[in-house]
Amino acid sequence: MPAESQHELRFLANLGLVVTYKCQIACPHCVLEASPRRTEEMALEDAQLWIREAVQHPGSPFKVLSLTGGEPFCNLDLLRDISTFAAKAGLLVTAVTNGFWAKSFEEALDTLQSVPAVRLVAISADAYHQAEIPLDRVRHAVLAAEKLGLEYNVAVCTEDENDALHLDFVAELERFADPKRISVAKTLPVGRGARSLAHLHYPMSPDPAPAACWAASTPMVFPDGRIVACIGPVISLRTPHPLLLGNAKLTSLTDVLTRAQRNPILHALRVWGPGRLVELLREAGSGSLLPQMYVADSVCAACFSLMSDTRLVTCMNTLAEDPAFLEKVAYGRYYYLKEEEMISALAGAGLVQ
Repeated sequence: MPAESQHELRFLANLGLVVTYKCQIACPHCVLEASPRRTEEMALEDAQLWIREAVQHPGSPFKVLSLTGGEPFCNLDLLRDISTFAAKAGLLVTAVTNGFWAKSFEEALDTLQSVPAVRLVAISADAYHQAEIPLDRVRHAVLAAEKLGLEYNVAVCTEDENDALHLDFVAELERFADPKRISVAKTLPVGRGARSLAHLHYPMSPDPAPAACWAASTPMVFPDGRIVACIGPVISLRTPHPLLLGNAKLTSLTDVLTRAQRNPILHALRVWGPGRLVELLREAGSGSLLPQMYVADSVCAACFSLMSDTRLVTCMNTLAEDPAFLEKVAYGRYYYLKEEEMISALAGAGLVQ
């Protein structure tokens, strides 16, 4: 059954748009490899089309639009236009930022007031970001959000959660940010980190993390139209895999998301996590291809290790065509996540009772 940490975020309740690859800094751990030199940016017309298709999707499941990058605050006009359009369409808008714009409390207030449709600010803050951005800017952004009655959270990445410097940094954050609004994630050598952080060493385990994946409930659309099931390390892959859902510039977002409702690999990860998927692959005779060791307690690392191996992707594609597996996943979604869409679709096609 799903681990207790499963957030049970309903599938397609949240849509993510990667607004830009541009950022003031080039953090060594950045999965997207954003930097000041990147110029890729989402066209306003594309963003509006995809938002419109999302809210008109059958059953209108979408409630939240998450804007990320790169640094969405690099282009305030675009951020304002997209967020205003989304809010008028009935979506709650959130935006990720490193807080570079919060040079003072007053400037932080002015900036947040200039994008009134953004109702939650997710601030990235850690040793990587603060090598270039003073911590005071994070503090100004947090205090301005509180002043304006906005929701906020602070996202921290670290190589070692027990490292003394990391613990000191979190303690410093807690001087001005609510500890309940601070989340910590493990840095992985993926994207730019595959080159600049190759020295990382993690506790390893012969078994993948047992937790279910809540992040795969939020499809992410990139400026080139590519749609990936989450914003995790798999976004760095350029080879096909089950979490690469399609391209909104080649096929309508509605069609891509309709197919995603029946994607058994995606939903197996949401219901049981990579641990159960590894078991199923082993049972299907693919045990010799599986990794021998996994990063301990990291769902993202386990998932990446599976999706980055083209031989395992072939095995997963074969498994996805097994009627018994389809039925198991469909009933798992219904039983654990209270989601009827997959089992209804399969029943309509005569694939389940």
